Formats: sequence, C-alpha cells, structure tokens
Amino acid sequence: MTQGSDKSNIVLIGMPGCGKTTTGKLLAALLDYTFIDCDQLIADKTGKSPRQVVEESGRDFFLNVQEEAVLSIKQTNCIIATGGGIVHSDTAMKYLKTIGFVLFLDAKYDIIEERMDASRKLVRTNGSLLELYNERKPLYCKYADAIIDCDSADSQLLCNRILKEIDNI
Repeated sequence: MTQGSDKSNIVLIGMPGCGKTTTGKLLAALLDYTFIDCDQLIADKTGKSPRQVVEESGRDFFLNVQEEAVLSIKQTNCIIATGGGIVHSDTAMKYLKTIGFVLFLDAKYDIIEERMDASRKLVRTNGSLLELYNERKPLYCKYADAIIDCDSADSQLLCNRILKEIDNI
C-alpha cells in the first residue's frame, strides 16, 4: 500500500467459499497484521453463530447485528474477513472503505457451488445459491477497490495476488 495512506486495513469481501477466512488468516500472518473475522465478532456479540442469529431472530435483526459489528472495528493493520452479505449494508460498506482497501475475492459460480458442502450451508432465508450469487456480485463489484480472481483453491497463490494488488494501490 502506498505510504501516507490512512487506509491501513485490508477488507475481504465475497461469497462464502471464496476463501476470505483461510486466505485472510494466511495474509495476516504474512503481513504481521491482526486477523478479524466478522462472523466471530457477531458470535462474540450475541453468543450465537450467524446461522443461529438468522434462524432465531430473522434476517433483518442479523443484518443490524452484522452492521454494528463492522462499525465497532477501530483497529488498524488488520485483515478483515466479512460475512458474504455485508454488501447489503451501504453504511457498513462505506465505513469499511474509509478504514481499508476493499478486495473482492471473486470466484466463478460453479467453483463456489463446489466448495459449499453440507457442512457449510449458506445462511439464507429464501432463494437459491445462484440467485444469491447473482444478487450479490454487482454489489461486490460496486464496493471493491480491486477484484482478485480466487478460482484457485491455493491460498498462498491468492495471497501473492493480493500482495501484488495492494502494492499497486
């Protein structure tokens, strides 16, 4: 990242299965940054997993908790892995853009579908994974400072792409 920038964080957005958490942890270790998982912030705040919050209190309540969790991030030199649906909050995304560079980890739909196994059911109240992908992809592109191809499951390769991209920012 360029010297003198007040954006010292790297924010990872994208669909579940694109590698935000796995890559984020590796990138944080490589840069000696703190790793922040927004889903963990939600769990810490509510005592429940994001899935439980949605199932027990509804999507609107979850979106509010998710937004509050993001707005609570005040640290610098962090890799922030967001929940896939954070792009539905304009407030949260505008805030994230003020504190960091937003990188969209973009994988083709068939790769996302392949990576989503029974243990990683998507938290959604209606619609298919494809409908969600088609709904969110334009939002990811809208908010991204850069788009990183993450079709490969190789986290080290993805980190190298990210490092190259942020050197150009």
